[in-house]
Amino acid sequence: MSEMIQDSALCQAFACYRVEFPSDDGSFSVESHSHYFSEVMLMRSGTCRVVRGSYTYILKPGELIYISPLVRHSVESADGGPVVYDVVKFSATRLREIPSYLSDLHSFTMDAAHAHLSVHMNARDVETWHLERIITECITECERRDFAWDLHVRALICLLITGLSRFWLSRRETMADYHPHARDPILDIPAYIEQHISEPLKVEDLAAQCGLSYPWFAKRFREFFGLSCKQFIQQLRNEAVELYLVYSDLDLASISDRTGYTDCSHMVKEFRRMTGTTPGQYRSMMKIQGHSHFIPFSRQAASIHPSKG
Repeated sequence: MSEMIQDSALCQAFACYRVEFPSDDGSFSVESHSHYFSEVMLMRSGTCRVVRGSYTYILKPGELIYISPLVRHSVESADGGPVVYDVVKFSATRLREIPSYLSDLHSFTMDAAHAHLSVHMNARDVETWHLERIITECITECERRDFAWDLHVRALICLLITGLSRFWLSRRETMADYHPHARDPILDIPAYIEQHISEPLKVEDLAAQCGLSYPWFAKRFREFFGLSCKQFIQQLRNEAVELYLVYSDLDLASISDRTGYTDCSHMVKEFRRMTGTTPGQYRSMMKIQGHSHFIPFSRQAASIHPSKG
């Protein structure tokens, strides 16, 4: 079986991989779980039973299912036979290349959780909206990691979100009674953190922004996102430093100023703690490689909070 990541936090903007499970290895199943990111599953061969919330779907080759953030779901072979399927996971608030108008679209996809929107697409619909090609290219890019592969995948996920949304909008007749549910303000905190990453950020202020006490906010943030708010901020800062090191020629002082660190030495210390290398060494390594072998978060963070299958 190809690598399956088994925890609840997606410590990067996206993850794309193929799951292969041969029949002679026993019955395939992924236990019921939920996560804060979106997940798209495209069946390649075999048949899977996907329990999503209170609904059960049988996924056949060429068919697709969208799993909304925070919705509990499980996956198993429907007949005990081998299964092969592709997975694309993404956090809409973490994809820097997505235009600002997609913040509303992210809320739209969140509302799919309430069964107002069709989350299951047959093979014909998948082909109509070109989603099979997009997902295949996502998997290929993540496997090959050619020059600027991460930027390419982000653009592809933009297309994937657009295709899903156009599919939903094309079925507007089934949405006559669609009314968006009230949005939990804590879901907007990651986007706020990212937009203000160059500024001092205090968890107490973020809690007040949601109208919550610090202890209750901290508890709920960890439940939603799989790590503490402070860890989340630190990881976003580290990712921002990596972006500047790879895609700019700014000096370290300028980078520390743009990523919210109190001073350059603090940035260097934290970067080394999380990645095992200094910013200068990291930049030199990327130049030697000649492409951005981009690991959004540190080895330490990934070992604590790997993403989930």
